[in-house]
Amino acid sequence: TGTDTDAFAYSTGGVASSLISLALRYMHTTVESVHKDDVENVIRLIYESLQKIKNNHDFRYLK
Repeated sequence: TGTDTDAFAYSTGGVASSLISLALRYMHTTVESVHKDDVENVIRLIYESLQKIKNNHDFRYLK
């Protein structure tokens, strides 16, 4: 299923974008729940991913 991130990925300017899903229950309700370890692991994933981006990386999806 597509998300709003798709529009960025297909833009010709090479806008850096990423979608990381997090497992949770009762999305969009007042009792939305998530496991703390999952949140911490997503934070680590984002951090490590950002560390691996090389200078002058071309983010264009279509070249």
